[in-house]
Amino acid sequence: MLKKTVAVAASITLAATVFVATSDNPVEAAAPVLMGVHDDVAPKDLGKRYPGVRATREFVNGVQPVKTDLRKKYAGVAQASWDAGLIPFVSIKTAPAATGAGKYDVRFRELAVWLKERPDTYFIWYHEPENDMDGPAFAKAFKRVRDVMKAANPQVKVGYSAMAFQWDGEPRTKDPKPWRVEADFYGADTYSGGTQPATAIVSEHAGHMRWYRELVQKTPGAAAKWGLTERGFKRTKSDQARADEIDRETAYLDQLPAGARPAFYLYWNTKGTEGDPDLVNGPKARAAVARMVGKLG
Repeated sequence: MLKKTVAVAASITLAATVFVATSDNPVEAAAPVLMGVHDDVAPKDLGKRYPGVRATREFVNGVQPVKTDLRKKYAGVAQASWDAGLIPFVSIKTAPAATGAGKYDVRFRELAVWLKERPDTYFIWYHEPENDMDGPAFAKAFKRVRDVMKAANPQVKVGYSAMAFQWDGEPRTKDPKPWRVEADFYGADTYSGGTQPATAIVSEHAGHMRWYRELVQKTPGAAAKWGLTERGFKRTKSDQARADEIDRETAYLDQLPAGARPAFYLYWNTKGTEGDPDLVNGPKARAAVARMVGKLG
């Protein structure tokens, strides 16, 4: 869960020019977005609240020791989503230096082989790494994890989930080059509110947009497989105000041409590890998320 959030208001008209379409045909129909929600209802009931939802966001808590069987940890958080016919995005953290040194190779190889026989899923190694390590340390460990897992299971999806806050003037991302790793998908955990105004949609979020410009647009292949691994709002004036911002974000994303839309979008609607009730939507904002799922998915 994000420890700090940031949102900087800007013109939607100007910001819209930053998302660049990769398609040669500007009138080509945009592909549906893989829409997911992290919510306090069980995965089996998620579709009742958000008709058309297809994905969830799950976490194995804490940094896992070398002896941990990652298959059991993964199953523990993903199985309910699989049983409900949903696609879980699952985060696991292991010690970065030991991971880069190969001490977890056996565990990640076991996990990759095990995932061959499981339903669809997206695996995230160490979400929001910018909060805990520098770019070179992340790149070394991430490459090690992905190389080991892809050798054992070429179809496995191993992705990088960034902390958007850290891309707005924070020192660990001053040099973006080390963060441009080869991955199967690229996500950002992007929250509006906190120490800044809560009105920013994604195109107006300074940290998110710098990540998009410096990471997505400058990493080969990333433009076709980026998305929001967490998206939330806090400190909005009212439930209706938050609903309005969510509807505005839906409209913005819906008008993007083919090749510019995110491939996936996972909305955050729980208190999170910080126990922050302000992240939880009221009925109007929750209905706006349902409209977004129906419109974009």
